[in-house]
Amino acid sequence: MAPYEALYGRKCRSPIHWYETGEKQIAAPDFIETTTEAVKKIRERMETAQSRQKSYADKRRRPLEFQVGEAVFLKVAPMKGVMRFGKKGKLNSSHVLDHEPIEVHEDLTYEEKSVQILDRKEKTLRNKVIPLVKVLWRNHRIEEATWEREDEMREKYPSLF
Repeated sequence: MAPYEALYGRKCRSPIHWYETGEKQIAAPDFIETTTEAVKKIRERMETAQSRQKSYADKRRRPLEFQVGEAVFLKVAPMKGVMRFGKKGKLNSSHVLDHEPIEVHEDLTYEEKSVQILDRKEKTLRNKVIPLVKVLWRNHRIEEATWEREDEMREKYPSLF
């Protein structure tokens, strides 16, 4: 019995059989009963197979726990040998995680604090010039420094100027 026929109780009507016309007979009750039994049997077997596969997968699955200072390999995109931004290969120093304690609030947020101003520039638009500063944040590397508006930084962090 085909899967479509087992699920829907009739053969798949493909365009090949559309030319067959005529009176249709209502299926007999015994045919409907045997079909529903076959569908139940198929579903039970599928559930059994799925639970068996799940039990195999669950035996191999384990929770990952790491301690501070452990060396861990990360799975990254398959870019072996591709030169990107001057770094070659998958495992380079950019994937090493540094652990530093962070003060986390009750709502699981933390406050970024600026450490140093690295650079200045002016962004020129059509009608105005916006002064920008490149800010190094605590718990971040120099590569992660961001450009911020100078007036906002003077307001929030006057100690930097």
